[in-house]
Amino acid sequence: MIGLYAILIFFALLTVGVPVVFSIGIASIIGVLVIDGANGWAVIAMQMFHSLQSFPLVAIPMFLLMANLMSVGGVTNSLVTFATSMVGHMRGSLAIGNVTASTLFAGISGSCMADTTAVGSMLIPAMIKEGYPPAFAGAVTAAANIVGPIIPPSILFILYGFAAEISVIKLFLAGVIPGLLLSLVFGGYAYWMSRKHNYGAMTHRFSFGRALKAFWISMPALVIPAVIISGVLGGVFTISESAGAAALYAFVYAVVKGKLNGKVPVREIYLAFKNTAKDTGVVMLLLGTSGLFTWVLTRSQAPQVMLGMLDGFGKIETLAILNVALLFLGLFLEPAPALLLATSLLLPLVKKLGIDPVHFGVILVVNLQLGVLTPPVASAAMITSRIAGIKFEEQINALWPFLGLGVITLMLITYIPAISLLIPHLMS
Repeated sequence: MIGLYAILIFFALLTVGVPVVFSIGIASIIGVLVIDGANGWAVIAMQMFHSLQSFPLVAIPMFLLMANLMSVGGVTNSLVTFATSMVGHMRGSLAIGNVTASTLFAGISGSCMADTTAVGSMLIPAMIKEGYPPAFAGAVTAAANIVGPIIPPSILFILYGFAAEISVIKLFLAGVIPGLLLSLVFGGYAYWMSRKHNYGAMTHRFSFGRALKAFWISMPALVIPAVIISGVLGGVFTISESAGAAALYAFVYAVVKGKLNGKVPVREIYLAFKNTAKDTGVVMLLLGTSGLFTWVLTRSQAPQVMLGMLDGFGKIETLAILNVALLFLGLFLEPAPALLLATSLLLPLVKKLGIDPVHFGVILVVNLQLGVLTPPVASAAMITSRIAGIKFEEQINALWPFLGLGVITLMLITYIPAISLLIPHLMS
């Protein structure tokens, strides 16, 4: 019962506007003090410290730094140019190019919000100028960029791997096909809508030379995910070492690119480090409080209670219930805290049902990424509505078809495990 009370306190604090990390922290502290009384404060200190004692967590600030530094190096421009060079001869070229650029950017940033801001700030105004409705331009951008944390590298998969104690590289590999499948579905819908309503113009005839040149310019960014995956699989370095190497590469890239343009962007590089430090502090505090919350739930046997509630349901029905629960959780929480909370509650159930934890990790991340498109939070929709200069409600209305397609794709990922597990099994 204490675990249930802790969850209720957590949601009550969220409802009155307390930030997520403090909501989790306060609910956890109350739970620990009720369970262990006078010894509770010692437990709080030890559990929060223990939650951060994992070398693979070093990868998080390194990947964050890499993403921030690559933005300094002008990666967005080169990737957008490459994407549009391949599809500029098609009707709806900017819409399809938007999805393509977002998919390419996902292999570098791993952050939905960063990708949405970077790609959206360039392509939403360009799409509106080409005659696309602002709401549609924003919806394409928001939907396309939810693949950021699904295609490797992914901060969410690192967090899940840490919480579930499974291989991060397997999770990275498992996210490739689901991420590309979502991009294909959203790109196909964008193309169909553009053809149906004559959105946008064909910006140029296809030129192999133009595409090759754009590919060459964007090559420094495109090699990053390939190097990370191949290096770890080949035993050259661990996932944490690969993150450090990627961050160093991004730093050198930003400096060299700046010199070629006549000036090293010292201030921008400083801000990249500063923003990384802020983001890392938030993530680590969230990890510490989430670890404490997991301890409270475990000691109060909350996972066992959930197992009892779902006892008697088959695997198919249970997966459907879990998807509904995760989609609901994603309505109110940002992906990172929702992932840590869901992992602590649901992983014992998943293991009992014989569901591969890697497969469940993909289901979990896709679910929570759909949440960034869904009100009341819908953080990606908030960003694109501001860029497009429209009301939040207009943006949500334009996103419903994308959400429907996303849920259908989620069902395929849920009930066809091979979509997630094919590449990890081939590489094992």
